Order: sequence, then structure tokens, then C-alpha cells
Amino acid sequence: MKKRKNSGKGNNAPLLVVAPEIAAALERTQIGKYHTKGGHGFAAEDANNLADRLRGQDAKVVGQSNDLHGADRLVNDVRVQSKYYENPATTMRSAFEPQGGEYRYSGQVLEVPKDQYDQCVELMRERISKGQVPGHTDPAGAEKLVKKGTVTFRQARNIARAGNIDSVKFDIKTGAAVSSGAFGLSFAISYARGRWQGLENAEATKAAFQEALCTGSATLVTHLVSAQLLRTRAAAVGTTAVRQGVRAAARTSIGKKAVEGIAKASLRKSVHGAAAVNHVSKLFRSNAVTGGVTAAVMCAPDFYRAAFDKSISWQQFTKSSAVNVASVAGGVGGWMGGAAAGAAIGSAVPIVGTAAGGIIGGVLGSLGGGVAAGKLTKSIADEMVEDDAEALTRVLEKELRRLSLEYMLSEWEVEQIIVVVRNTADAEWLRSMYKETSGRNEPGRRFVRRKFNQEFKKIAKRRQKVTPPSAMLFRRQVESLAKTAE
Repeated sequence: MKKRKNSGKGNNAPLLVVAPEIAAALERTQIGKYHTKGGHGFAAEDANNLADRLRGQDAKVVGQSNDLHGADRLVNDVRVQSKYYENPATTMRSAFEPQGGEYRYSGQVLEVPKDQYDQCVELMRERISKGQVPGHTDPAGAEKLVKKGTVTFRQARNIARAGNIDSVKFDIKTGAAVSSGAFGLSFAISYARGRWQGLENAEATKAAFQEALCTGSATLVTHLVSAQLLRTRAAAVGTTAVRQGVRAAARTSIGKKAVEGIAKASLRKSVHGAAAVNHVSKLFRSNAVTGGVTAAVMCAPDFYRAAFDKSISWQQFTKSSAVNVASVAGGVGGWMGGAAAGAAIGSAVPIVGTAAGGIIGGVLGSLGGGVAAGKLTKSIADEMVEDDAEALTRVLEKELRRLSLEYMLSEWEVEQIIVVVRNTADAEWLRSMYKETSGRNEPGRRFVRRKFNQEFKKIAKRRQKVTPPSAMLFRRQVESLAKTAE
């Protein structure tokens, strides 16, 4: 298979799915409650749940229903109650009735801060000895009733706050799943595109891996920054503002179905009424944050090129940014619509299922909506602002024509130059041209001449040496023409 040089143009398709997928992943945690009083308790539940799942256990948070004395988590079918307070005495006291001192959570294991475990076990022994734990009379069994958490009280408190090592570590762990998904999607798309462009298998694999690595890294950064922002009070205020609009939409039959469909796709389980409205409100809020961060990440390379590398114009940066923002916004909107439609279709088709239908619909909606919005914005922007590449390419073509005339290239020699130019003038080369010439015409001509003049000389040197005809031969041709004229 003939190799063709990669154009160097980035593949943003997987990033269009990133914002809504990150938002959905974050809303499957309790991050919306981290800023509240006692938010460190919710952070502890999420951190311990994540640690259990990473160890291969079947763990999930089930306390959102707010049932009286209900379990916070379920780990391998064991009901777990999480209690995180500043010291062991307060932690244990919170698990017992103020009046009478009886254990509140019959049939549940008490999960306590990692650094308080030993003392809490000892305090549980004392409670059992006093007959305050129904169904338990042997103090030696206290260890079976107390579960050591994977984080300390201080770590839980830090995880609930933005801007510290513990919360960053936690966000990196939670973002790993979304990042790996984006990595795989990017690799598949990039590999296929490379093969379609004519790259050999090894070259296509290498290019796809590099592009997927960039996409995965961008996704992880987006998740991390978004999660840190969602811990702030401003995020909570945003939820309240959005909830009014979602609640109004849910009052209509179509709106209700859409809200419940989106909630199903996000949570991967059926929710209705106020629960669906609250979740979708948070999801809209989260999408606004993740969408903004994703757009910023996508625009960052061009910002660097315009502000520091000087390899593109600010006009080009503005145009590219508008397209990126529109693509992300379209991706978010497409995910919402696709998830709702997919969940509805999935519920009607037993083989697909609601959750799978919502996920598939969301991904396809993100890609379709994002690409369509990006193309529409670019078509409008093209009417208003010319790309740097188009202006530079015009300069390139004009100067190549001049060189072709100067060297009197034949048709087949022109074809040789075209091959050289195609293999050289990619996006990176054009950026270096802009960097050196600032997009001006005369410096651009000199740049092109300096870069390609040597190639024209090489072609000229390969030409067969020509010697002029002898004087006698020349005279015979003249005489022959004269006779023909008579």
C-alpha cells in the first residue's frame, strides 16, 4: 500500500463526546453535596466506594434515597453505614441513639475513618458489653461490625474541597474510566482514518496511538478541572437556577419523557418525578462546566500558537475557537437528545435495554450534533474570516508558478515538484511559514522560494545536457526552410 503523509490535522471527534460523558460520570458521584455541611461524609462514601470497586468488589452507593437508617453503601451484598467525624468517640456516638444508646443500624456494618479504626473497634466492644447492639453479645465480634475505611477523616475532608492533593488524586482516579474510553474511541477513529489515507499498518497504529494519547490526556485534564470547579459554591447556585427551567419542562408530557430519558441514560437506571428533575438539573449544570472546560482544552493549542509561538494569527485563533465552542455545545445538546431518544428506544427493544440505548444514543448524538454544529459555524466563519492556511497557500502557489517559469519546467517536471510540495506543506509547515512571515505577502514569497528553490535546482540538474547544433547543420536547416518557402 502506498504511504501518504498524514495531514497533521487533529481528530476532535472523540472530544465531542467528552463533555457530556464526564458530566454524567461526575453526577453518578455525590459531588453536588461536597460543598454542604457534612459534605466530607459524602466524599468519604464516594472514595471508599471507588476503592472497593478498584479492588474488584461489587460496590455501589445506595444512600441517595435518604431512607431512615438506610444503608449508605452496598458492598458484595453487605449493607454499609459510613460515619466520618473528627474523633473516634464522636464517630461512634453518631451511630447510637442519644436516648438509651442503642445501635441505630441493625444489620449494617459501620464504616469509619481509616485512622480511627482501632479505637472504634474498642468502643464497639464496650457498646456490645453494655448490651447496646441488638443481636450481638460477644465483644470479640466487634471487628465484624466495624469496617475500616480507605481514607482518613482529614483525607475525606480534603476530597470534598477543591485545590488540594487528596481531591486531585481522587479526581484522577474517577477520571481514568472516561479517559480510557476516550482513548479507545480516538484510537479506533484515527487508525481507520490513517488506513483510509493510505498509511501502512505500523504507521497507522503509531499515528493513532499518539493521537489517542493526546485525546486521553485532554479528557483527564478536562475531568480534573471540571470536578474541581463543581466543588465550589457557584456550582450549587447554578443548579438552583437551572432547576426552575427543567421543572417547567417536566410539566409537559413530552418534557417529562425527555427529562426521565436523560436521567435514565445518565444514571443507568430508571428514575421519575422530582428525582429525575433534580438529577437532570445537576446534569445541565455539570455539562455547562465540562463543556466550557472541554472547549478551553481544545482551544489551548491554538492559543499557544497565537500568543507565544506566533505561528497563527489571532484572527485564525478566534475563528477556530468559535468552531470548537460550537462543536462542544452541539455535542452536549446532541448527547442530551440522543440519550433521551436512545433510552426510549432501548426500553421498547428488550435486547438493547434502556441503559445501553441511552449510552449508544448519547454517544451518537454527541458526535452527530457536535460535527454538525462545528461545520455550520465554520461555514459561517468562512464567509467572514479567511483561514491562515488559505492565505498562505495562495502565496505558496503564486511563488511556485514563478519558480516554474524561471526554471522552464516541463509538464512531468511540474508533477515532480507537486509531489515534493504535498509531502512538505502540511499544517505544521504552514504554521512555521506564518511564524516567520506573520502572514505578509513579500516575506511569504521569500520563505517559499528559500524552502523550494533547491528542489527546482535538483530537477534542473537531472536534465540531459544539451549541446547546440553545428554551424553546418544549422545552415542546412535554414537552406531547407528557404526552399520550402519557395
